[in-house]
Amino acid sequence: MNNRLAILPTIFLALLCLQPNASANGLIDIYTIAKAQDTVFREAEANYLATAQASPIARASLLPQINFSAETSDNSLETEGQTFGVSGGDVDYNSHGYSLRLTQALYNRDFYIQLKQANNNVARAQAQFDASKQDLVLRVTELYFNLLAAGDDLKFATAEKEAINRQLEQAENRFEVGLIPITDVKEAQSSYDSSVAREIDAEIALELAIDALAVITGDRVTDLKTLSQRMELVRPDPDNVTDWINTALNQNLALLINEYDTKIAKQEIQRNQSQHLPTVDIVAAYNDADTGGLTGSRQTEDSRIGLELNFPIFQGGRTYYQTKESQHLYSAALQANERIKRETTRDTRDAYHKVVAGISRVNAFNRAVESAEVAAEATEAGFEVGTRTSVDVLLTLRSVFQAQRDYSRSRYDYLQDTLRLKNAAGTLSADDLLQIDAWLE
Repeated sequence: MNNRLAILPTIFLALLCLQPNASANGLIDIYTIAKAQDTVFREAEANYLATAQASPIARASLLPQINFSAETSDNSLETEGQTFGVSGGDVDYNSHGYSLRLTQALYNRDFYIQLKQANNNVARAQAQFDASKQDLVLRVTELYFNLLAAGDDLKFATAEKEAINRQLEQAENRFEVGLIPITDVKEAQSSYDSSVAREIDAEIALELAIDALAVITGDRVTDLKTLSQRMELVRPDPDNVTDWINTALNQNLALLINEYDTKIAKQEIQRNQSQHLPTVDIVAAYNDADTGGLTGSRQTEDSRIGLELNFPIFQGGRTYYQTKESQHLYSAALQANERIKRETTRDTRDAYHKVVAGISRVNAFNRAVESAEVAAEATEAGFEVGTRTSVDVLLTLRSVFQAQRDYSRSRYDYLQDTLRLKNAAGTLSADDLLQIDAWLE
């Protein structure tokens, strides 16, 4: 058998073209599990549902307010002299009664502004929840690809160790017959020991990657579908960075959240200014009371309906300073809005260029793998005829496996960058995982 085939086994390509495993978990499977189990996402959902109650809470202030109260008490009265012609004495009696009060706001500008703020808060919470959905997509894919990459690294490290071990055995055999010096054997032994250490590091990295994925899935998942050679390298659509930036400035969720913050801050100025304005309420009340005393028991009933006007004249300057405070906070929100616009533009531009460059990187690393394999075969051939040393063979073998690692990692990075671009533009959704999932096997 050709020794070059022993040194450069076909396992190199087999590592990237694994047999399909129908029972393995795909990207959509992991996303579905994470959506149900990830504590960060569930917390975001609970916060959204809580904030969604802000609108009906604020609306309640504009609706009728009805209060009912009742009281009863035992009384002991001791008097001397006469009260309204009645001689004093000791009297024990019970007093009780109830009251019913209805208030309906006719004019209270504060309430209307609070309702507008509450609606904006709910819309902001919806945007935050949508952002958490996009964040979950990114976190799932990043952890999924990290686990695949860690698995690839371990396979490459194991294959590298086996290849170097075969080179070590061959060097020992050649030394025994006097074809090479002992230094070549020592070099092969050193390379083998290093490959063992790299394999151990790869095993640890794989365990850490499994644990990282378990944080969002709630359980350790080890059986994942791998990325096949069917994966396509697709340029961004539209293939123009300006179009992506324009989309991001209209749909980026971080920017949308800040825009709601700005609206709420502006409305807070109006709400504080409204503290100077009067309020008008319709008030209806009914009171019923039974009491006693020296003159005997008596019952009173009182009912009334009318308007109440409340006009704040001076409150120690609190309204003035609250208004000034809200104006400064609004100014801060405007500056934050401009900052986020610039960051969104930068992030979108960077993500676009990374996707474009990622295509070139994948192609370049693919060619690097082919070149490294050819170089390894040529070096092994030179070693067979005595023109190259075993050290040269070891170096080329290491180059082959490093090229394989780089190629594997570049494919994962490219896919992740495509999702980051859509996230920056605000268009990322779980549907974007369907195409990637179709490339898994």
